[in-house]
Amino acid sequence: MNAQQAMLSLAQGIQLDVADYDRLHGLLEQQFAAALRHDVARLPQLAEDIGALCVVLDARRTERVTLVNAIVGMEVPEAQRVAAVFARLPERYRTAAETLWQSLQARVLACKALNLRNGNLLMDQYEVMQRVLGGESDTYAPR
Repeated sequence: MNAQQAMLSLAQGIQLDVADYDRLHGLLEQQFAAALRHDVARLPQLAEDIGALCVVLDARRTERVTLVNAIVGMEVPEAQRVAAVFARLPERYRTAAETLWQSLQARVLACKALNLRNGNLLMDQYEVMQRVLGGESDTYAPR
């Protein structure tokens, strides 16, 4: 694969990730709503859908890292590699690529925040159920 093909593949992967992170955002919102409703029938399917989508996203991330490394090489510091790839583009493409990349980064951060929120809610619900079903560990302990 030459540099031009690698750049094209990189751009296509980023576009696919933007769409899939939008899909993940929706699934995470559905998961939160299902957790609030205690919809035990819906939660396992959502978890499966989220997990499957995350596998796809991680595979694309791995491919993206490989492509970026192939385009700019390992001598460029890791934190600067994507910017170095974009710097090789003509100006008319660079701006669009940078905008797309920023859009992807924003979606990743949004999904991370939703995932954290959902995880906290589910853990809190689990703790409440443990207390309701099992009681406090020292409720009936002798003093």
